[in-house]
Amino acid sequence: MQHQWFPSWASRWLVVVWVVIATALNLSAQDPSFSQFYANRIYLNPAFAGIEPGITVSGAARMQWYAVDKGFRTVNFSAEMQLPMVKSGLAIHVLNNTEGIGNLTTNQAGLVYSYTLPGKNNNFHFGIEGRLTQKSIDWSQLVFTDQIDKVYGNIYASTMTPVNDQVLFGDVDFGFVWRNDGGIKIKHLPGSIRSHLGVSFNHFPNLFRGAADGNDSFLNMDGRVAPRTTIHGGMIIPITFFRGKGLDIALSPNFKLDNQGYRFMSFSENITVGTFGLYALVSDFYVGLLYQNRFYAPSHLHTDALIFTVGGYTATGKKGDTRSPNLFYGISVDLNNSGLGALAGSVFELTFRYRFDANLGNGGRQKSGKNARGRILDCKSFF
Repeated sequence: MQHQWFPSWASRWLVVVWVVIATALNLSAQDPSFSQFYANRIYLNPAFAGIEPGITVSGAARMQWYAVDKGFRTVNFSAEMQLPMVKSGLAIHVLNNTEGIGNLTTNQAGLVYSYTLPGKNNNFHFGIEGRLTQKSIDWSQLVFTDQIDKVYGNIYASTMTPVNDQVLFGDVDFGFVWRNDGGIKIKHLPGSIRSHLGVSFNHFPNLFRGAADGNDSFLNMDGRVAPRTTIHGGMIIPITFFRGKGLDIALSPNFKLDNQGYRFMSFSENITVGTFGLYALVSDFYVGLLYQNRFYAPSHLHTDALIFTVGGYTATGKKGDTRSPNLFYGISVDLNNSGLGALAGSVFELTFRYRFDANLGNGGRQKSGKNARGRILDCKSFF
């Protein structure tokens, strides 16, 4: 008889322990992380805002470990606009993240501004995002230890008195990105190689405060969101062997390193996750394989995963016509190799990006030749 109720209340009790301890003792928690990070550029780094001409909207839906008490559900959306006359970009950015049976929900809404220092073959982008964050929890879905009878399970009323069911606070992210077009040469490869390298600082003000200095607690205790530092980069390397046969092929290696915790870039104390892999771009489609783990190194102590992703992007219409809308789409699945097993439900993610009038704000004119030093580098569909 005892075994009939144990699985149902035990799983809930473990979630309660995680939520309450993490909130009360101010332990570091991890921000949502997207497998298709290249498709969620503003979430990755606010410096990416406005790198494409015109107006662009993008979104992502992520379901992680749905078989474990509803898992983690994340939705991300942004709308951005390039202002080439003032070398700037503007964006709005919203995110919703819901965790577990207690529906621990985080809602974020922010405004993003970016500025570009253009060069002949290089651009330096700087971006900042200011936002409001609201967190809420459904206490009625939680089961506490004083409700549990050792024989009959969950039968008692709890003496736990909820303090707050939601908190509201402000936050700031800051980042910069260096982009290069054609500055890297590989012998016997006539195509132009594109590359980028960036760093972003999420929860930037918290880099300069103590762990017990903030307002991120449901129990009216001092606590703050752990700051996160992200280093990312990638390249697009054209392969010209098949161009005479109507195929436009490129390889794109990419990497991302997240380090989140109260001590800046501490690999021993913070949560550290590395992702790296390779995409093959064939005409208007792509396929990718990435590996994700702590420090890039396999270990039975870590939950590592292989990320498979496929997608594509529409052509921009007739040759030379950049006014046509451009649709980018992708889907990915994470398959765990160790740590949390496949019974948790794996990870699935859908993304899209849609660009409207690419010439809005600049009359369709792009500087070239001697005047190219002052232009903002155009953006390849994949990035």
